[in-house]
Amino acid sequence: MSLQNSYATDTLFQRHFPPQFKESPPLALGTLQWGSTPVDSILNGSRGVLSESEVSEIYSAFRSKGVVLFDTAEGYGGGTSEKRLGRLRQKEPPSKDNEAIFMSKFLPSPWRYTHHHFENALRASNERMGITKSSIYFLHSPMHLFRSVEFWVEAAASCKRKGLLNALGLSNCSAEEVRRAVAAGEKFGIPVIVNQVHFSLLDYNSPALQEMQQCCDELGVSIIAYNSLGQGLLTDNMDEVKFSHNKPAKMMHIEWSDLKALREALRQIADKHNASMAQVALNWCRSHNVIPLVGCRSKQQASDTLSALDWDLLSHERELLDSLALTRCTLDSPVWRRKLFVILAGVVMTTCRLLDLLGLGVVKQASIGM
Repeated sequence: MSLQNSYATDTLFQRHFPPQFKESPPLALGTLQWGSTPVDSILNGSRGVLSESEVSEIYSAFRSKGVVLFDTAEGYGGGTSEKRLGRLRQKEPPSKDNEAIFMSKFLPSPWRYTHHHFENALRASNERMGITKSSIYFLHSPMHLFRSVEFWVEAAASCKRKGLLNALGLSNCSAEEVRRAVAAGEKFGIPVIVNQVHFSLLDYNSPALQEMQQCCDELGVSIIAYNSLGQGLLTDNMDEVKFSHNKPAKMMHIEWSDLKALREALRQIADKHNASMAQVALNWCRSHNVIPLVGCRSKQQASDTLSALDWDLLSHERELLDSLALTRCTLDSPVWRRKLFVILAGVVMTTCRLLDLLGLGVVKQASIGM
């Protein structure tokens, strides 16, 4: 029995967007690696930064397939990722029926603690992306040294009244944090419509993730899954040698033996559908009514990702993968670690932004095709 395209019958588009978006593919393109500063070049290592020509090819491939969701953040290259989306928007013919939705995020670093900080960040992101109003603007993390999630929801509601955004999205929020944010949204007058979290076969059987998903279902909050390919651990390109150098696996305390049965099942299903393991992992997310968020570094990767939209998992295949999923959930991380991440991300963002202000926001490799 096929799950067919009932995958997305109650997702983001059906709940919160005009009729023309209801047939949009349940897939989002991530631009974490679209930053163009020297810092991005260092962080990406030997891969370097993507050129303007490469991001244009990837973006065009997704748009030609009808994809409308594009995820970015002020912290990705200090806003240079947002600028790239803005340049791509300028080159694209206007279309009310299939208009791209750019989703950016506010990073609540410790030195940003007022509603004014939130509003200034939102205005700056909108300007970099070439829009006047965000369809969805995310709180990148609920973690702040002394501000609550309710405080930021109130800030977003104020911005909504000023016409700067339509709805608020959450990121990295647990079930309790989602409940609090939705309640605050109802109180202050702004819809909280989506939670973007680590959601993959590496953490599906975590009690924290299961509780969060059940909470979102009950409250009508959609889920966007980042790291849906498990940082490459669920793809064909991974092998035992590459795994030994995989930092995310070390951070999640995953051993190669932990992945053996899961990867074998992914491989068998992929072979049956003449597809890649990555496509299977993406369609597993879709089968759970979750929108997978994928980052692509080449047109070839984009093509493989988009091919996942051409077929669906069978119900017994999803059930098999469910039974083999791991329990390594980022929502289980201690609070101090989650707060430390926000601080470090804030330092990187500030450094990248300073470089951009000094005219050093685009390294030579990134400028190819501009």
